[in-house]
Amino acid sequence: MKIYIDGCSEEALLFAQKIGIGITTNPSIILKESFSKDLMNVIRRLTNLNVSTIFFQVENLDEEILEQLDPKKFVIKIPWVVEKYNLCTPLRERGFKVCATAVYEISQLVFALNFGVDYVAFYYDRAKRRGIDPNERIRQFKQIIENSEDTKLVVASLKSTEQVIDAIISGADEVAIPFDVFNKFALVPEYVEEDVKRFSEDFKRLLPKVNGRIHNE
Repeated sequence: MKIYIDGCSEEALLFAQKIGIGITTNPSIILKESFSKDLMNVIRRLTNLNVSTIFFQVENLDEEILEQLDPKKFVIKIPWVVEKYNLCTPLRERGFKVCATAVYEISQLVFALNFGVDYVAFYYDRAKRRGIDPNERIRQFKQIIENSEDTKLVVASLKSTEQVIDAIISGADEVAIPFDVFNKFALVPEYVEEDVKRFSEDFKRLLPKVNGRIHNE
């Protein structure tokens, strides 16, 4: 299981870097949240970000864009419609991992597996608003993906902590969570804080004393 921050605001990027977690983006998120609406400026900012994985969408094999993207860091998202299938093989030949995105239908999934994509992105809340039972669809996808060891199901468009939990329970391999929802999901109850505080206090009691004081106190 992996968790990503689904966002491109400066606050989200810095937080992802601080805790060491990957991020996912798309053109709509970049337009809404990024400091710049110039794609090359955004790429430079993401390239300088100290995180291991960044999901980034392209629409074609634009050499000016691709030459700026490090295959070890950037996972390329392809809008998964027939007209874009031909992008997959050239991108993989260049060393990029590929994510088929906006996959709602089983037929889309089958074609994604046929092309050997590394990730399939399913949009939970968008599917729900279109009359699809997202939890059942995740279970269906996972049943089909079982025969493909190398493809991971990433669930995005998660608008609440409840949706995050339901997606995980239903079988998501990885989840992409908006920054505001991420902060809520990461909160722990008061009783957890109490246990952590007690363990910290007891740990200090175990440390050797230096000059009559507890070490690192």
